[in-house]
Amino acid sequence: MTKTVLGSENTQYGFYGTINTYNTTEETEKKWAEAFTTLHELSGLTPAEIRTYLDSRSGRKLADCCNDTGNDVRTEILKEYFKWIDDDLYECRVKELQNQSRMLFGTVMHDVIKNQDVVILCEGTKKYRTDKYFKVIDKNENTYIIRMDFLSPAEDEE
Repeated sequence: MTKTVLGSENTQYGFYGTINTYNTTEETEKKWAEAFTTLHELSGLTPAEIRTYLDSRSGRKLADCCNDTGNDVRTEILKEYFKWIDDDLYECRVKELQNQSRMLFGTVMHDVIKNQDVVILCEGTKKYRTDKYFKVIDKNENTYIIRMDFLSPAEDEE
């Protein structure tokens, strides 16, 4: 995967403009690059598509989340990605999985994004997407949707 980080074409608004409101230009550039590479890594979209997203109203919403929580940009994106960012990136408003099955219900897997074990509730695909997704629950009883390639078999504790 390429490490290309394209500069913003919307420095007054979008992610860049919103982050720049509360940060120096140097901090803004660093946060832009961090958001860009994190979204590119998670989504697999082209650099041009990532820039378009970050320059949009959704990018502004993401920047607001980062400014409001005080988390670093990567942490906030990882936290919010499967809640709403993934849907915005792919213009898909369907939060629930289609073709749900209970075949893997109860299987313990390790979520490499959150670095914790989760239990699979069901599997399926999102509308307009071909990737497999799982609805999972973590030890704190948070339920969320995650792409299959971010899960791996859980290590047995001894």
